[in-house]
Amino acid sequence: MKLIPIIASGLVITVTCALANVRCEENQHHIVITRNGKHVLTYHKTVKTPPGIEEKYGRSGFIHPISTPSGKIITDDYPVPHHSHQHGMFFAWKKASFENEQLNFWEPGHASIRHEQVLKIINQEHAAGFRVELAHLLGKQRILKEIWNVKVEARTGHIDFRSDQMCATHSSLTVEQHHYGGMAIRGNRQWFKDAHTSAGKGARKDTFIEVCKMITSEGLSQKNGNHSRPDWVCMTGKIDQAPVSITLIPHPSNFRHPQHVRLHPDMPYFCYAPMVNERFMIAPGKPLISRFRIIAEDGEPDAGILNSIQKVYALIE
Repeated sequence: MKLIPIIASGLVITVTCALANVRCEENQHHIVITRNGKHVLTYHKTVKTPPGIEEKYGRSGFIHPISTPSGKIITDDYPVPHHSHQHGMFFAWKKASFENEQLNFWEPGHASIRHEQVLKIINQEHAAGFRVELAHLLGKQRILKEIWNVKVEARTGHIDFRSDQMCATHSSLTVEQHHYGGMAIRGNRQWFKDAHTSAGKGARKDTFIEVCKMITSEGLSQKNGNHSRPDWVCMTGKIDQAPVSITLIPHPSNFRHPQHVRLHPDMPYFCYAPMVNERFMIAPGKPLISRFRIIAEDGEPDAGILNSIQKVYALIE
């Protein structure tokens, strides 16, 4: 049991709370975090493409699945027949340049992202998680070194994510102006009716049926919230007939906060995209630090609760 102080109306009230048991374990291919014996998330150390998927779509250095407390898998990986390059929760720039060469880390090609090494496995009373290093590559040349710090809180089950992207050479990486790219979430394929049919890139708009929705802190949706700058974005719908949601809350210390968001109008994914209006550079000795709190929940989302969580998260230094 743990005593937790709560400030209310100027008074400090102490309540007793039983901490959940959180655990992080590593194997040859994955890092897995559980809470009270139930899966929370899996990080991929190695490339393993499923049957029927071209090897060029293979990637390591991403998180999937993310599960709700009841065990509903809320993310997707290698979705077919469209966007097989999207992997659960991933962080990639769509349009960048390095020493006058164009790079696309978002889709498969000469530029790529891979897991490099595990730096630390964390198992504490109040949180469990890991620290890993990733590489952003142009062919075999390292362009960026990236460090992920990922922790799951025992008390709430919230996932706290931090990315430090830094130059691996003496040259800068320019993230070019573009309408998407960055920190992204791909939702469960049940949220896209035609995931197992012929619809895909170039399909008629009337073949798409919305089976999930996106909600922002401003009350906008994927219909009118694209390229808005909210304090949080929630993607919600039913999985196996049960309502679930996943919310990404950016920290106010993030570059260009509040960042623009790309809310796809037809497919279950969104991303935070700080380059929508203007390009920027990741320069040697000046890492790009990005922090997010991720909340995967069963049931319908509650905007009031999400606003409260955002306000508390914003106070964390």
